Amino acid sequence: MNDVNKSEFWDELYQSKSAAWDLKTPTPAFIDLLSCEYFADRRRMLVVGCGYGYDAVEAAKKGFDVTALDFSETAIDFARELTQKEKVNVNFLVEDLFNLSDKYSNAFEIIFDYVTYCAIDPKRRKEYSEKISELLVPDGIFAIILFPIEKRTGGPPFAVDVDEATELFSEKLELLLSTDKINSIKPRKGRELLQIYRKPDGKKS
Repeated sequence: MNDVNKSEFWDELYQSKSAAWDLKTPTPAFIDLLSCEYFADRRRMLVVGCGYGYDAVEAAKKGFDVTALDFSETAIDFARELTQKEKVNVNFLVEDLFNLSDKYSNAFEIIFDYVTYCAIDPKRRKEYSEKISELLVPDGIFAIILFPIEKRTGGPPFAVDVDEATELFSEKLELLLSTDKINSIKPRKGRELLQIYRKPDGKKS
């Protein structure tokens, strides 16, 4: 099984303890984001590709209304146990992001992505950017840590081109921030970039 579009591919990696991207703790840069001005007064959050759920649980601890999505049942099972251990509530979805039903359109005030954009089939990146916009409420925030920013073949993770990503997300969203001045773990320093986008609310300023 080597098709990243299939849940079985990811389940096999989690079951064999081969989830090399997993930090086993909340993402340091995400912890910083939870108290940032862009997240202020917004509570309904979607964590895409949540994996073992560390980031989702951290957000729930800080009072966010969190939905966490992954289409690996193995990862979600672990994440559910983590919520019980930490005594927080997270709404978990074992779903393919691309197949989320219309009931989730305009449903989230914040969407966070770390190592999901780089995990999907690169041919579906435009489709991904459109789905993110669809899921956000007007004036909603999309925060993504782009990784790995490098020239590499194969994947996942598939190499990320910042200009390409910016162009795709900017088709429907407004770029507010793009910075490499973030709290990266040591092996990833210089290879990742935080971007924050806002979905236009349609009102004229």
